[in-house]
Amino acid sequence: HGNNFVKTMLRLGAEREALTIVADQIGGPTGAREIAQACVTIAKTLISQPGKSGIYHFSGAPDTSWADFARVIFDAAKIPCAVTDIPSSDYPTPAKRPLNSRLDCTATEAAFGICRPDWRESLTHILTQLDFPKD
Repeated sequence: HGNNFVKTMLRLGAEREALTIVADQIGGPTGAREIAQACVTIAKTLISQPGKSGIYHFSGAPDTSWADFARVIFDAAKIPCAVTDIPSSDYPTPAKRPLNSRLDCTATEAAFGICRPDWRESLTHILTQLDFPKD
């Protein structure tokens, strides 16, 4: 697990009692393992059915904000860090981030039978691998 939001929240949550996190950017967090599994399924299907090639979307479900995602991370890791919602305008970044990065994954499900994975299950797997919650 390289640098990612989960690891950043675990580190910051252990260092601080409270964080302000963007609450108006909504999307579907997606684990690398789930992305890899989807890519393999799609590749295998395209070998036998090349007519299904095209542009498809894939993301985790349910959609959530960064702030709510952080709350679930802290809860699952048993880290007592409070989260205060802030708008994107209060957290300037060099790259402008969209408020709505939700993806319509219905075509991916129809063509390849791949449903949106529940990111909370992915989070549980990641936390287990990172040995959280700590005893």
